[in-house]
Amino acid sequence: MLGNTPQTRTLICALERCGGETALAKALGVTIEVLSGWIAGDDVPLKIYFSALDIVAIGSLGSANLNS
Repeated sequence: MLGNTPQTRTLICALERCGGETALAKALGVTIEVLSGWIAGDDVPLKIYFSALDIVAIGSLGSANLNS
């Protein structure tokens, strides 16, 4: 079951914008397994949450600088 928190909803939206788990995991610098855990409801680190918010707000990985 998917988690229903602001963090998991943001990750799901970022996943949709990226086109899938592989692309989002790569953008966030994590494995698909870790990403899947967060989407399922594991605690999302604040830095990851902010990076996912950036992806959602910008709407494109090409414009996001997630490493700063």
